[in-house]
Amino acid sequence: MPGPNWNKDHPELNLEVVGLDLNKFMEGWNRDLPLDELHFNDCQWTSCSHACLGIAEQRAREAFDLFGRRLKQSTRANLLVFSHYPTDYFTAKPAFLANLSRADKHVTYFAGHRHNTDQTSTVSTAPNTNWVVGGGGGWSCDGREQGFVVGEVGADSTVRTYSVLVDLDLCCASFKS
Repeated sequence: MPGPNWNKDHPELNLEVVGLDLNKFMEGWNRDLPLDELHFNDCQWTSCSHACLGIAEQRAREAFDLFGRRLKQSTRANLLVFSHYPTDYFTAKPAFLANLSRADKHVTYFAGHRHNTDQTSTVSTAPNTNWVVGGGGGWSCDGREQGFVVGEVGADSTVRTYSVLVDLDLCCASFKS
């Protein structure tokens, strides 16, 4: 990406892509933590952890500002939005989840972090769609659904997404559930 938060208009597809740096939500898995206690814990491994935390906070504010602006200003039928963390990491930021769920703008949200490819481990953004797209083995396997997501934009501007899963033994031979 050209910057930590970014958007790109694709008029030929009637969609806009929005990338968000939301690393502040690294601890979002812990739903007991309030917003002001969520931090980018990887800053502890830097020589300037205080500055790093401040940068992560600023980038998150800028991300939410950008997303809010694009929701209001974009004339496209669809927004494809991505960040590192899945929707269940944002329960401390209900306004973001509400914006991902707005019925007046079709939003498809993609995230990674977990090593699985699913729509079931996330907080719903209905009537819109969101995916965890971290499957494919490698570092670890957090579930039985390993693969990737295909997105198709129809001539009528509808967006269709679906997963393509691979045999678990091909990428996660040692996975036990």
